[in-house]
Amino acid sequence: MKLAPLCLALGAAGMAAPVWAAQVQGTITDEQGNPIVGVEIQSAQKRIYTDQQGRYQLTVADNQHLHLHFGAGAFVHQERDLDLTTGTTTLDLVLRASNIENITVTGTALGRSVLESATPVTVLADDKLLRATEPTLGETLAREPGVQSSYFGPVASRPIIRGMDGPRVKVLQNGLSVADASTLSADHSVTAEAGTARQIEILRGPGTLLYGNGAIGGVVNVVDDRIAQHPVEALSGNVDARYGTGADERTLSTSLNGGNGTLAFHLDGNRRRTHDVDIPGYGEKAPDEPQPYGKLDNSDIKQDDATAGLSYTGEGGFIGVSANRLESNYGIVGHEHEHEHEEEHEHEEHEEEGNPGVRIDLKKTHYQLLAGLNDPLGGFSRLSFAAAYTDYQHQELEEGLAATTFKNKASEARLSLYHKPLAEWQGVIGLHGSHRDFSATGEEAITPSSKTDSLAAFLVEERQFGNLNLELGARVEHYQIKADTIILEGHDGDELFSPEKQSDTNLSLSAGSVWEYRPGYTLGLALTHAERSATAEELYSYGPHLATGTFEVGALYHLHGDHAHPEDGSLSQEKANNLDLTLRKFEGDWSWSLNLFYNEVDNYFYQRSTGTLVGEDEEEGAEEEEHHHHGEGLPIYQYSQADARLYGFEAALNIPLGSDWSVDAFSDYTRGKLKDGGNLPRISPLRLGLTLNYDWQDWHGELGAVRYARQDKVADFESKSAGYTLVDASVSYRYFTTAGDVLFYLKGTNLTDREARPHTSFLKDKAPLPGRNLTLGVRYAF
Repeated sequence: MKLAPLCLALGAAGMAAPVWAAQVQGTITDEQGNPIVGVEIQSAQKRIYTDQQGRYQLTVADNQHLHLHFGAGAFVHQERDLDLTTGTTTLDLVLRASNIENITVTGTALGRSVLESATPVTVLADDKLLRATEPTLGETLAREPGVQSSYFGPVASRPIIRGMDGPRVKVLQNGLSVADASTLSADHSVTAEAGTARQIEILRGPGTLLYGNGAIGGVVNVVDDRIAQHPVEALSGNVDARYGTGADERTLSTSLNGGNGTLAFHLDGNRRRTHDVDIPGYGEKAPDEPQPYGKLDNSDIKQDDATAGLSYTGEGGFIGVSANRLESNYGIVGHEHEHEHEEEHEHEEHEEEGNPGVRIDLKKTHYQLLAGLNDPLGGFSRLSFAAAYTDYQHQELEEGLAATTFKNKASEARLSLYHKPLAEWQGVIGLHGSHRDFSATGEEAITPSSKTDSLAAFLVEERQFGNLNLELGARVEHYQIKADTIILEGHDGDELFSPEKQSDTNLSLSAGSVWEYRPGYTLGLALTHAERSATAEELYSYGPHLATGTFEVGALYHLHGDHAHPEDGSLSQEKANNLDLTLRKFEGDWSWSLNLFYNEVDNYFYQRSTGTLVGEDEEEGAEEEEHHHHGEGLPIYQYSQADARLYGFEAALNIPLGSDWSVDAFSDYTRGKLKDGGNLPRISPLRLGLTLNYDWQDWHGELGAVRYARQDKVADFESKSAGYTLVDASVSYRYFTTAGDVLFYLKGTNLTDREARPHTSFLKDKAPLPGRNLTLGVRYAF
């Protein structure tokens, strides 16, 4: 990707400062006339905040149209359009209070707040994010409405949104793909770090307009401050240290930002060490071999993560670059490898010597470039450019030696042009391209090496009609995947398969509106048509995947019992038609939200259990050595296509109980069915949660419980899952000093030490959720 000419042009344009000869100033208060401190006022050029008296002053270029955003977390976001000449314009505002935290969502096309989004959005930030942070991204988000975890022990868990996971949920870092191998398998960790994030945004429902093929189920965007987009004139940062009893967890996270108003820098780092996690009882329900009691074997983590960023912020724009390095070594829970007869004795000797188990040794280098240019062309207010390059590799180690190596080199770029109001419409038009070069070699290289390319154009437009906001969008994407020749092991010897190139053109369309039909109440409606092409693992996988205890077969094979033969050709794209209806009450004593969704997906790819084991069709009386098949005895799972329906709800409620106490409640439910009969696998059951909160001066406490219902609506050959209840609690105290503030916090999870086996996990019969854990932490911010 040749980015240098564009970067130089953006940098030069950013240094060309206009003449600042106009000012906008005013005071922002609440409905009782009290000044609001810290309101963010943002234009395309600058971002400032109100002072202790609620005052602000913004200096801008004269003779221009100015679009301003006014936002604070506990208030309803407002926008104003001004046509400036010279001199000073006074604009005073009154903001309405909101009981639903109203944070701006950077992952939306036009930077909308939570209340303004037609698609349901959740944002974790500040102390709420700190209390929720766990070693994996999936577990960090697992108790947010509509979100579950693919739980593969405490070492690797990916978010599941409304029953969709893997290649259907896009995980982003500052709006760009993390580009790891977590979509390939549940035992591969997500490489986005919550410990150094400013906020984490969850977009439930199709996010394909901006993010394309991998976002048909939703988007998780991890946002940090590695590249400053506005002037930084002071030094700020934080240090967070925590210790957890359940796995002897020791985590240290640091972040530092500084600048002189023109140049800005960012540094952050995260170091985590854990031992095997405590569990209530045994890991495996019905073990064939002895196992430790009260410990989940091979569940420890060693991880180091560091990021550096540098940016230039001029009055005409900004440009910045960052580099991130992640190194992680963790055990694969429940991983059992086969060994040839001549190797079995050697394997037993290694176990006697203390075999460390199968581990993943991961290394990733990730570069990002972000740039923005104000008033780049006539009729356009802003140009933004984002690009990333990722060099990812992990090795699966057996007895300290690399058995399988995965490599992923990916590049991505997005160019967006925001136009000025046109017949009262404002919007963005853009281009988005990506390239992925994936390879896998070794014993478990069940997915062939492949190259994937996509190129898309998108358009999003928005207009306000009084109390109703309307948004329309479209995206056209060309998607192409080319896989290398595959060697298929079979009963009758090896077979070579050279797949044809797969190529699709995907169309996404959306229409959404948010209507404040009475003060403090909004109704949101979103209609989306989204299309997705299959990934390499869904098409070409073939072989034993011992991490999940399955023999995987891609959709491009025809099964005869336990025999598979390739049938080359093109498969139909997934086509999803999704409806979201959202009701919110955000003013007054009580606040609540209710999201109803219905998603009808044609040609849905899913892993179907065939009910057949590898090797069970062998000829009777044949010698075992003659017919030995790699993966013998494993159940065969094939990626298949069928029409499916996913529907359900998410609900949240906050009830104040006097000045210091409040109650939060939530519930969510997803039903996943095949149109021709049957259920989709690993769909989460109904959940109900209740939390009692206490806030007094600088103290905060909470005690909560979440009930997970029994899941008996299961797919063919899938076992049912028992229900369980998890009880958590936390308490924190913030101490203010002249040099910053210190937050002390203590949280307890699974306080009743309940055995819990989530239905969404491939390892539910081998790896329960962690047992009782107490985490003590301290965070200093300045």
